[in-house]
Amino acid sequence: MNENVERDEKSPIPNKYITCPHCGEQIPMMPALSQMIETIENHLSTHKNHVGYLNHDPIRHPRVPSIREDLAEQVLIRAAEIGDSLSKEPTITINPAT
Repeated sequence: MNENVERDEKSPIPNKYITCPHCGEQIPMMPALSQMIETIENHLSTHKNHVGYLNHDPIRHPRVPSIREDLAEQVLIRAAEIGDSLSKEPTITINPAT
């Protein structure tokens, strides 16, 4: 089996998500920065669409810019974690013959 499977550049990175600080939705990490920005903006549009309802909602909702900043920070942290995991050499242990 070939371990070097080529990943589609438009597919989410498996098991890597950021979480919206407001609604808790998991947003998949995307391999290209332009795709990641589009994914975040699409999610933020769901919060913008609910602005009209906030006047009757007793819960204080964060503003979209603060959600955007939090998500951007999470992207940087996840990207660093992914980069670190990809750059590590696999550890090979050889059991000496007894």
